Amino acid sequence: MKIVKINFYYLIKNNIIFFKKKYFGFLKIPKDISILKNNKFIEIKSFSEEKKNVNSFYKSLFNILKGLDSPWEIILEISGIGYKVYIKEKFLIFNLGFSKEKILIIPNYIKTSIIKNKINLFSIYKDKLGLFANKIILIKKYNPYKKKGIFFINNFFLKKSNKKKQ
Repeated sequence: MKIVKINFYYLIKNNIIFFKKKYFGFLKIPKDISILKNNKFIEIKSFSEEKKNVNSFYKSLFNILKGLDSPWEIILEISGIGYKVYIKEKFLIFNLGFSKEKILIIPNYIKTSIIKNKINLFSIYKDKLGLFANKIILIKKYNPYKKKGIFFINNFFLKKSNKKKQ
């Protein structure tokens, strides 16, 4: 059994918890978990003996609650001569040296902004934000030899030289 304190409006309906503060979010409740509502507290219990479902649900609930206070943020950097990215309506369009532009649809729950060669991603859902950022990185992974590609801003890469002298 886990207890969570919630300081803002929430509603439980049809095995879904809806949250509203500055942003709006929801989380689906698994079938083997029961939730008891007490004013500002929620008790999470499991019907089965396994604790892993309760722990994973608790962690995802905690991440959403933290994201409602201040959204999760991931910053990606694009390095390479002539590499460009821009936003057009709900699409991210990449010019990365391929013959055609790469286009990604931005989900409704993610807000994006582009400043020079950096892509800022914001969302209340930590897991979905990470998956979307990973999808962007897979378009053009960072190459340490050419020093080109898309990567997380806080990652450290060793710059590799092309030839070794003996």
